[in-house]
Amino acid sequence: MRERLRVDELLSALRENGPFFVFLVLSVPFLQPIALPGVSTPFGFVLALVAIGLLIGQDIPMPGWIRRYALPRKGVSLLFRGGAAVFRRLERWSKPRRLPALASSRGALKGHALLALVCAVLLMLPLPIPFSNSLPAYVIAFVALGYMLRDGALFLFAYGFAALTGAYFALIAVVGIEGIQLLARKAWGG
Repeated sequence: MRERLRVDELLSALRENGPFFVFLVLSVPFLQPIALPGVSTPFGFVLALVAIGLLIGQDIPMPGWIRRYALPRKGVSLLFRGGAAVFRRLERWSKPRRLPALASSRGALKGHALLALVCAVLLMLPLPIPFSNSLPAYVIAFVALGYMLRDGALFLFAYGFAALTGAYFALIAVVGIEGIQLLARKAWGG
């Protein structure tokens, strides 16, 4: 058995769940309230590529060097064991086929992909502000789990977190604009 597993081999083995598995794996590090400087931008970029792939109905548009990247088999094994434990807990609560229109229709899938794309772009913003990474990451994680578990209720959580994320980023924008205007008035004696 080889010691390493290429990213394209892993995605091929995951078939249709591959993009959502990527969503889940790359959103997990941000499910805490503290921003991770320098990490959210590249992770957000890859998440955006995955979402674009879902929107246009094609394979994940990743550069060849990412597809050929070899992951240590031990790390992948640990990841799957940890993921399996989380899925077992979620499956106790989750009810597959709940709200099936949200979990399986093509139009809904495009909407979920667009939501993930918007959140991936927000994740790319280098903001050293609490929750600026975690709120978009929760949306992406709930989209991934909703699809992988075929549970429409998890998509409702995703859209609920999206509303909270939108309100939070709007607040950041308002406070930022007010702060800049206040500094400008102070600087020019206004």
